[in-house]
Amino acid sequence: MLAQVLAEEGHDVDLIGHEDVGKEILADHLGLDLAKVALRIVPDRGETDLARVSAEYDLFVNASYMSRIKARAPRNLYLCYFPTPFDHDLEPWRRRVIRTAAPYVRRAQPDIGFGLGWFPPEGGRRRTWTWTSGRALLQLPAGENQRLVFDLARPGAPGPTELVFSHEDGRELARIEATDRFRHHEVTLPGSLHDGELVLESGTFVPGNGDDRTLGVALSRLRLAGAQLDVRQRVAERFPWLLRDPEDLSFLEHYDRVLANSEYTRGWIRRLWGADADVLFPPIRVHELHPGAKERKIATVGRFFAPGLGHSKKQLEQVRAFGHMVHKGGMDGWELHVVGGCEPSQLPYLAQLREAAVGLPVHIHPNAPRSLVDELLATSSLFWAATGYGEDDEKAPWVFEHFGMTTVEAMAAGCVPVVIDKAGQREIVRQGVDGYRWTSLEELEARTRELAADPALCRRLGAAATERAQEFSEEAFVRRWEEIASRLDLPT
Repeated sequence: MLAQVLAEEGHDVDLIGHEDVGKEILADHLGLDLAKVALRIVPDRGETDLARVSAEYDLFVNASYMSRIKARAPRNLYLCYFPTPFDHDLEPWRRRVIRTAAPYVRRAQPDIGFGLGWFPPEGGRRRTWTWTSGRALLQLPAGENQRLVFDLARPGAPGPTELVFSHEDGRELARIEATDRFRHHEVTLPGSLHDGELVLESGTFVPGNGDDRTLGVALSRLRLAGAQLDVRQRVAERFPWLLRDPEDLSFLEHYDRVLANSEYTRGWIRRLWGADADVLFPPIRVHELHPGAKERKIATVGRFFAPGLGHSKKQLEQVRAFGHMVHKGGMDGWELHVVGGCEPSQLPYLAQLREAAVGLPVHIHPNAPRSLVDELLATSSLFWAATGYGEDDEKAPWVFEHFGMTTVEAMAAGCVPVVIDKAGQREIVRQGVDGYRWTSLEELEARTRELAADPALCRRLGAAATERAQEFSEEAFVRRWEEIASRLDLPT
């Protein structure tokens, strides 16, 4: 939306991505007019490479979640959905080790330097490896009679490929086949009085199933033969997760301003990053959503993620809560509609939902088209949201709804929101004015039964919800952006 606004103001705007999904498809999916916006596809070669790309622009807006790109444009903005710590996915004991012992490990100087084209290390306890993006650079120290030793493979790739080693001057040094299993190899390096660089090139593939990286080959246990590793280097090689530095916020120095998608996010930016931000609420297409003939329906909308595997919307808890209400009685004719995108990796969770819905007036709509979503919102009387239920907002604030775009969409369609009283939902729903917020499943049930038994109350709050949603419209987004841009003296 921000790209659309800037383009309509007469600027040349590129929307940068790593995969060509089709600009028309993207515009249709998001309900935007991107006719004046160019879609620029660049290879995924890491954040250092993207920093170089940013230098080509007058204004660079970083809108990638958990990105640490050190932008180089004359003016730079960081659009933050939430300041999630970079070690949030590690066990508590690993986080403690990273913050205590890891600084000592990170001071170790490696004998090999990784340039552009490498992804972060991954793997398990017995072996870790690092993927190239099809073209990667290695920095090597000066020396004579050196040999590069490593294990090479392509785990999960559809087939083998050839890896070509070249010197920075163009001399080809070796060609090695990479298969699905790790095999040990050695490459003899030309002697040099100066530090040099190697180029590694190979075929690529995209794993799929939610992983849209472009991967080349995986290298493991990479080192110079005969190099004597000190204790810190050996520890870093064995436990690469120790090299993460969650306290390194130096990337923020490269941005004129951080933009937060809610006051909730803004508050956590202050706490976790020690920086202030301007709030730029997401633009909601309220003009496309209108109340229809309301029926005895409850809608809940959100991608399907099992707890621990993504930003879980807690659909299973909602299905079970609705089932409890049905069995207690007093909900005759009411239905629960569960809508959301579902990737193949989340099919087991979807199966759990379907099993919990057996025998209940519950309808599950995975990967529903936008037209069906709009129809369900228009005809549903209530909207439920439970993201973050059962979670600790002090220990894991990132698992809550940072804003709540689907809540606003439902309100624009005349649904009465009955949502968890946490995080971004508090900024949208005014208690008793245009909906209700709850803190327990018992309160969720009580508020739902109150509305189900009082159609007049439901109509009144639904009308107020539709009016409230206008405050988060695309027009309101443009006004807020223009205020921010004017204050920061940015192009408008």
